[in-house]
Amino acid sequence: MFPILVLLFTVIPAIEIYLLFSIGAQIGGLNTLAVVILTGVVGASLAKSQGLAILGSIQNDLNRGALPTTQLMHGLLVFGGGLLLLTPGFLTDIMGICMVFPGTRHILIIFLKDYFEKAIKSGNIKFASFGSGGGFSYTSNETHGQNPSFKERPNKEVEPGVFEADFKEK
Repeated sequence: MFPILVLLFTVIPAIEIYLLFSIGAQIGGLNTLAVVILTGVVGASLAKSQGLAILGSIQNDLNRGALPTTQLMHGLLVFGGGLLLLTPGFLTDIMGICMVFPGTRHILIIFLKDYFEKAIKSGNIKFASFGSGGGFSYTSNETHGQNPSFKERPNKEVEPGVFEADFKEK
């Protein structure tokens, strides 16, 4: 995790500063500023239009009763690409355009699906579920003897979705 943070907060901004100065020396400071502002405006409008199209696709999938997994991945990429396009710099603009533009986004989705499939099969990514109703359910009787603070409570009716707990004030 630490190398990723170093990359995000040190290496990428250093590359961005270098590119801004290098390109600014070639095309001029005002032109560089104009390009950065233009990519921000174009990126925001492209992210908005693509985001609305993806939202419509998600709604269509849900209306058909299908899970919109691919569309959700597209939506996350468009959101991330929009954020990168609003960040001033050339490297982040290139990455943002690749994430927002439909042609390159489809290629990124193929690589992401392959990565997640391999990670799930190798056990690097695990999913957990906490009951069928969206809440927590705990039915194991194995821990009763292990936890000395556990006290057997009388069996009484409890509303579904209600969690009861005892506490001591110190």
